[in-house]
Amino acid sequence: MKRISMTAALLLTIAAGMAAATRARGGISYDATDLRVHDGNLLVTILFKLDSLNLDTDRQLYFTPVVEDGAGNDEVLPSLLVNGRNMHYAYRRGSLRKTELREHNIGQEVRRMNGRPQTVEYRASVPADSWMLSQSAAIRVVTDTCGCGVRSGRNLGNPLLMCLNPAPKMRTVFITPEVTPLPVIAHEGKARVQFEVDKTELHAEPYRCRNGQRIDNRAQLRVIDDSVKYALSNPDVEIASIGVCGYASPESPYLHNEYLSTNRSRALAEYLGAKYNLPADRSTYSSVAENWGEFRQIVDTASALTAQQRRDLLALIDRPTYGPSDFDAKERELKSDPKFAKLYRDVILPKWFPTLRATTFVINTRLKPMSDERLAEVMEKNPQMMSLNQMMRVARLYPEGSEKFNRAIETALKYYPDDRTANLNGAVAAIQRGDFDEANRLLDKAGETPEAYNARGVIATNSGDFRLARELFLKAGELPEAIKNLNLLD
Repeated sequence: MKRISMTAALLLTIAAGMAAATRARGGISYDATDLRVHDGNLLVTILFKLDSLNLDTDRQLYFTPVVEDGAGNDEVLPSLLVNGRNMHYAYRRGSLRKTELREHNIGQEVRRMNGRPQTVEYRASVPADSWMLSQSAAIRVVTDTCGCGVRSGRNLGNPLLMCLNPAPKMRTVFITPEVTPLPVIAHEGKARVQFEVDKTELHAEPYRCRNGQRIDNRAQLRVIDDSVKYALSNPDVEIASIGVCGYASPESPYLHNEYLSTNRSRALAEYLGAKYNLPADRSTYSSVAENWGEFRQIVDTASALTAQQRRDLLALIDRPTYGPSDFDAKERELKSDPKFAKLYRDVILPKWFPTLRATTFVINTRLKPMSDERLAEVMEKNPQMMSLNQMMRVARLYPEGSEKFNRAIETALKYYPDDRTANLNGAVAAIQRGDFDEANRLLDKAGETPEAYNARGVIATNSGDFRLARELFLKAGELPEAIKNLNLLD
């Protein structure tokens, strides 16, 4: 078996008052009063009480402690031999034949003084193996009444957990994440808000221009309003921001189109900000001076074009541009090149370009400010709207290790799978429920924080690697929990 070396003494004294540590077998009882690992050896002290045992003068009993972990590892300790009067003297004289001692390695021998209170202090030492420090490691006493050996003794004592490993007593740390901007849910849409030619003023009510054109934006503004109402249908949310992007069609000089698209977008953003009472920084705008991208989509799918017309138009649209003059050159070519002129007059300018003058909008919603108790209700229905900080605040409402606490930690991991703090908290929860494989997996993504080093130290302790555990606790620096855990090793 693989041996381990230990530089620090680990002591666990099982108090005499712990009745559960007492086992009765064959007219005796025993207490494991001292179990410890020291200088690489497992030291065992057991008090055997023989008060109720009557042993014939020619009889023997063998009591053999066995250390085991339930996974196939075991270590048989030297036996305590209890002799009747005649067998005791024969043993002392050395007149017992080896066959009478059978398979046993006798560590101690004592004569039973029938009718008298009698306690025997049994001591033994064996080299310590790492498996002896596992949480399942236990000691039991085999009572052999036939002298036929420990493996086939008739009476097997109940296992008594040794609890030599201090890992269950060690402390781990959950971290409350930093406050960050709340997640937003984006509701996107498109409206075709009209403006007077060469003007940037927004008309929300029907309006007749000087050239006789009638503008009625009520239906298009209602598209935006309906989207806002839908976004706010959840009473727990508020508008985080509204973003507007205006697009102009390619006719006219590029710089003029840029001016129009920018200022028309600004006019619409200001209108929406005022209508929904939004601060200026929550109603934003941007623009695309000439909507060549959507123009390309139309050309790519239009059924009225010949194959050659489609190839020629796509070649023109895809031609690289490096500044406003390049865009203006494309527009002139559409107007004047014989390949495009008639198509431009009949279809592109009157039918396609008006559809390119559009406004897209994005309504971003987020949770309203609310209490942690209310957040717990939201977490059941819409956890995707919560920040990691909020999720941990919900977890803190419940005792560590409880079902609701662990469910909050698991939810945080589900929605923030790559976040270091979420992975650390998930690892700590796994350690507390004894799932060290899962804890190791999560700690791979938890970073190099003191709390993460401390958690790794607890896992190393649990596996019996005290040297590595010491190194990890030291790396955790001044973290109070790591200092206390290091003291447990010492």
